[in-house]
Order: sequence, then C-alpha cells, then structure tokens
Amino acid sequence: MPFIDRPIERPEELFDRENEFEAIRKFISMGTSMIVVGARRIGKTSLVKAATHGLPRIYIDARRFEGFKYLRYSDLLTEFRYAFNSLRSLYKDFVEVLKKVRGVRIGPLEIEFEEGRNRPLLSSMLDAIDEWSSRRGCRTIVVFDEAQELIKLKGFDILPIIAYAYDNLRNIVFIFTGSKIGLLYRFLRIDDPESPLYGRYMGRIELKPLPREKAIEFLMSGFNEYGLRVSENIVESAVDMLGGIIGWLSYLGLKAVERGVLNEDIIKEVLNDASRIVLNEFCRFVEVMGSERYVYILRAVAAEGATWSEIKNFLEIRLGTKIYDSELSRLLRNLIDNGFLEKEDNVYRAVDPILRYVARNAKC
Repeated sequence: MPFIDRPIERPEELFDRENEFEAIRKFISMGTSMIVVGARRIGKTSLVKAATHGLPRIYIDARRFEGFKYLRYSDLLTEFRYAFNSLRSLYKDFVEVLKKVRGVRIGPLEIEFEEGRNRPLLSSMLDAIDEWSSRRGCRTIVVFDEAQELIKLKGFDILPIIAYAYDNLRNIVFIFTGSKIGLLYRFLRIDDPESPLYGRYMGRIELKPLPREKAIEFLMSGFNEYGLRVSENIVESAVDMLGGIIGWLSYLGLKAVERGVLNEDIIKEVLNDASRIVLNEFCRFVEVMGSERYVYILRAVAAEGATWSEIKNFLEIRLGTKIYDSELSRLLRNLIDNGFLEKEDNVYRAVDPILRYVARNAKC
C-alpha cells in the first residue's frame, strides 16, 4: 500500500488491522456502540473511517478542541452542522427529517442552525437521524474522534443525551475514539454508578503498535509500490528507532520517496522532526498543567522506564525537596490519562518511542 500523509478512508488502504476492522463492523451490525483507543498516530481515525466507509456517518472531529480551555454547546453544534452538510451532499433525502427540528434551517446550499434560545437541541437532532435511518433501513454511525476533548464542555452535559439515544434510538451507533485513554474513560464514566452511561455495554477495541516484523513489512511493501529499492537492513534500523507507530513510519516512507533514497541521514532527519513534534505536544501539556515536575518525571522514565520508587527518588534528588506520595500519584495519573505514559508490571514508560528517545534530555 502507498504511504499516505492523512487518515485513510477506504478499507483496501488499511494495513494489518483486519481483526479490528471486523470487530467494528460486527459491533455496527449488532447495533452496539463502542470505544476505540490507542496511542497518538497509531491509526485510530484511519481504522474508524475505513470501517464506516460507505455507511451513513456523522463525523465529529473533537481534535479541533484540543487547544481549547473550555467548550460551549455552540462549539459542538458547529461541528454537527459541518457533519450534517457533509451527509447532505451524499444523501439528498437527509434534509427532509431535519426540517422538523426546531432551530434547523435548510438553505439552498447549506444546513444552518439558529442561535440563542432557538438553537436546535441535540436530542432532537438525534431523533431525526434515527427516524431517517429507520426509513432507509440502515444504521447511522455517530463518531466522536478524540472524544475526551468533550470533557471541556461547560454548561452542557452530553452524557444524558447519549444515554437517551443508547436506550431509545436503535438506528444510531456511537463510536468514541481517544488517545488520552484515561481522560476518555473519565469523560464517559462508564464504570461510575452516578454516570448516565453506567451499566450500558460498549464494545472496546485497543490498537497496539505494529509488531517489528509487520512494521518492516509495511515499509518494504510501500517502497516496492513506489518502485524504490531499499536495503532491508536500513529498514530494520528505521523500525528499531521509530517503533511500530504507523504515523511515523508513513512519514519516513514519504520522506524517502521524495528524496529517492532511504539512508541513515534521512532516518535521523525524520527522528529529529518527530522529536520536535512530540516534545512540543508534551510541553503544551506541561504549560497547561503548570508544573515543571512533569518534565522531571519524563527524564526519570527515560528510554528504559522506571518504577514508582525510582521516579520519586529521581525527583527528590533533582529538585532537592521532598515529594509527597499523593502528589507523585496525581502527576503520574495525569501523564497516563493524557496518553504520555503507560504502566506495565509496575514500570512506567513513555507510550511513544519518539518520546522515549527525547525523554532523558527533555526541556520545556
């Protein structure tokens, strides 16, 4: 398959995600809403778009809200308006049910929403989608990509409306994706007895990085498609540095195809580019959280990982002050919730291999 610098759209463009693809399709056929999680750039958006290709889909890209400190209901409505207009371009009869929704105007070119007191209710719009789907004998997929960003909504609680749709609207399936896995679950509160979604079953799919041999196969097959002859040894070296994150592998592939060669200099250039991107993302998180101690934790885990006690000792030595257990637990939980660290066998590690690469000397 060719290297692509954006999320793919079609099933035939997917690489090595057959099981996850079939799982999403099965959940949709059962009418089961689901959660799709995985690290940044691992291919969640591509998987979901490919698995829902050819199906009626409302796609809400909550990544737009990543830099927002808080969201308003009007921000969410704007995304629904964009999605409705995309759906209208594919299904001309979609506007017929929307005409019944208060606050929705059907213009000659675009669907528009009233503002203020007359703005449409999300529950009414979902009712209309369900009615339209019933008429067509299909299910409509409502995707919230990077759904954890909706935790920033102020003055509007979306969870009771999702619970209402789950219980009553049989022709709608929700897909929630997230790379900040802890935040996603904190937003949905599926296991919280006080949450409107408590007790509602949702399918769960987790995307893992490509195994080393599959990452090598991905690069080799891509280079073959472009007619670029490369040494398998140099490809193995690239995979050892970049890991199995398909976004970084595609970036390397495109860079090599552009230059007409894959060598150590290009691998190093891609590694440096990726390092700047990842460190910038991490430093934005540090700025929002307002504590430089996150940087020291990243240095502590470095490339090898570290236990809770090792991290605490590292911080106390570097900072020259006592670190309380409760504070360290909170800092680590925030790093895990935001997708930067993972914990396995009592060892904390950076999720992205590029973050591991820059960890030891990280500065913000």
